[in-house]
Amino acid sequence: MLEGVTTFSNTKMKPLTSKQLQRIEKKKKKMAAYLEIAKLNDKDREAKALMHRNREESESSDADSNTGARTLREGPSRKRHKKDNDTLLQNTEETTVDESSQPECPEDPPDQKDGPEPEPELEPVVSFPNNLPPGFSDHATGPSGKVQLSGDEFAQLKRELRERKNRLKCIPRFRLKEVGEWASLTVKEDERTPLFLTDIQHLLMCSMLGHHSPYQPSRWCQLEKYNRLSHTVVLLIEGLSLYDFQAHESLFPAITDNFSNRIEIITPLAYNGSIIEEMAAAPLTGTQKDRLLKQFGSLEVAMKEREDLFKIFRAIFPVFEPSWSNSQVTRPLSDRYSRTQLLLSPTQLVEENYPLPLKGELRARYADFVLTKDLYHEVTHNSPMFGLDCEMCRTTTGELELTRVSIVNEKLEVVYETYVKPYNNITDYLTRYSGITKELLSDVIVRLEDVQKNIKSLLPPDAILVGQSLNFDLMALKMMHPYVIDTSVIYNITGDRFRKTKLALLAHRFLGEAIQQGNKGHCSVEDSSTCMKLTQLKLANNLEYGDAILAGRRSAALAQHRQMQVMADSPSRHEIATSIFSHVTKMDKSAAIVGCEEVIDKYSSYMSESMISIGDDSHSDNKAVQCFVTENETVASQTCDIAREYSFTIAHIQVDRAECDNEIKMFKRVNRWCRAVWESIANNGMCVVILSGQQRGANGACFIQIKRPPTADHALTTVRHQ
Repeated sequence: MLEGVTTFSNTKMKPLTSKQLQRIEKKKKKMAAYLEIAKLNDKDREAKALMHRNREESESSDADSNTGARTLREGPSRKRHKKDNDTLLQNTEETTVDESSQPECPEDPPDQKDGPEPEPELEPVVSFPNNLPPGFSDHATGPSGKVQLSGDEFAQLKRELRERKNRLKCIPRFRLKEVGEWASLTVKEDERTPLFLTDIQHLLMCSMLGHHSPYQPSRWCQLEKYNRLSHTVVLLIEGLSLYDFQAHESLFPAITDNFSNRIEIITPLAYNGSIIEEMAAAPLTGTQKDRLLKQFGSLEVAMKEREDLFKIFRAIFPVFEPSWSNSQVTRPLSDRYSRTQLLLSPTQLVEENYPLPLKGELRARYADFVLTKDLYHEVTHNSPMFGLDCEMCRTTTGELELTRVSIVNEKLEVVYETYVKPYNNITDYLTRYSGITKELLSDVIVRLEDVQKNIKSLLPPDAILVGQSLNFDLMALKMMHPYVIDTSVIYNITGDRFRKTKLALLAHRFLGEAIQQGNKGHCSVEDSSTCMKLTQLKLANNLEYGDAILAGRRSAALAQHRQMQVMADSPSRHEIATSIFSHVTKMDKSAAIVGCEEVIDKYSSYMSESMISIGDDSHSDNKAVQCFVTENETVASQTCDIAREYSFTIAHIQVDRAECDNEIKMFKRVNRWCRAVWESIANNGMCVVILSGQQRGANGACFIQIKRPPTADHALTTVRHQ
């Protein structure tokens, strides 16, 4: 064999298969495509290089025409220009900024950077957009249309921007959180979840007391730098509703132009409550109740001894007022605390989309719903609990309709069980989840109204319904009930209130039971019994049990505080409360109320005599709440005169629509009141306008805004452009 010569065997090569030939063709096509892309990239590179050369030539010509000046502008070499710009800023600050020119706000100390000395023969010229503060707008502009500043002028502008930025950090801010956004008027009406007037009360208390406030509005909004608020003014207009504003929005420019936060609220008029009570009375916290119990033995005795305590009654459902006190009822031995502490509050009922007999915008949503009882009794420590669960199927309406309902008592005995035949034809039995089949409903004659009638006669007037996400079951039943314990709320293993845990996982984790197994669907008796056992297990332990959020705090006192707060807001309950003004005045804040004689009398009933002063004795040392009695027509003007003298002011105007001949004139008059009050408050003052809603009518509305100094808005815009 010759060296360097490769030999091959005489064996013949195998012919290529069809698949191999296809692969080769695909590779050829890919290579051709890559080649075309490479050609396009080369063309792009050539075009960019030509553009860069042209730009550099134009810049060099500009530099020659401006001898002794250097123009900093955004060019092709962005990193290099940015570095030069930073060096120039450091040099000019070092030579022109002194410590005495800095603001007193300690949150943003002046920059202290060392840099090389600027070249004396070159005076820097800096280009800026045209939106400069006053005093810099008359300077010449460069070829690009931007204002050109010399070194000293630029240093002055930089110093002013820094000072304004520091001032912005000291300005109070208000913003809505997710819950507040869902109550905003920007959300569609059928998707909106209104807030309660008590939510607004919590915001007002926070604006005065900050973290010292017994109740925080953190569930729906955030108030930053509350201590920078100059004062708070509330304009409450009784007689107007959300519908009035939305139907005649063009007649309220004082609101549309100045108030960006507009939310729907459920006012007490929707459930025959008292607006003044909701505004003036703040329920006692758990800590406050504990102190009174230790000092007086009972809250009833505490009320007799202290004049700053008041008994309030908040009713959403029709509740019979008993002659005996709840404290006289002994709780079951198996419960370590009262089961009423697990009840959902009205706020939670709204948040969890439970049907409520509220008037206004929610009225149409539950127009065909019925109450579980015509008259309820006040819930007690030993009110009976009933586990409830329903199964549903999808019908021709596209909605889920009731097909089975099961109710068990505390002994896990089935007290009611039936299948239900919907009026609409079933399109999907959802057997995998509901366990319902066509055969099970073939002979059923029970209808929805039969179930409603049976439940109404079965449940006692103080019954507590227990279930997992019970709002869906009540929706299917088209019934409303005041006393609810929701296992998806009292148990939380995710650490997030908005993430619910499935019932099967709760049963496995806490009961060691496996439920909802197989593909034959859920059993409503099994699910209702599981919910009852979970609730009983919770009552046998503590309030933190099964709740990752409360347990994460590692403080039983905080957990008790939260649950007592929920208990204070629970529906249809008597509560001991104190005045919102007593909290405000404890922090050495001054307060004022402006209204007619009838309004002042009602507010006075929620304050002790030693706290208030009627008339113009505003310099009284012992009476921190000043009441100004005036006619409804002059409430706004009186408020404008005294608003800046007090930390907290409530102006309450009653609009009598029966005596108003022309509604358009009335709306325009209300608009003038709103504008006058807005213009009278000081910068950094918070203004809250509340429309009370109407009985058997629409809900109320609330408009919130913090008044900004004019320079703050301009400085904020300028800083953002930088």
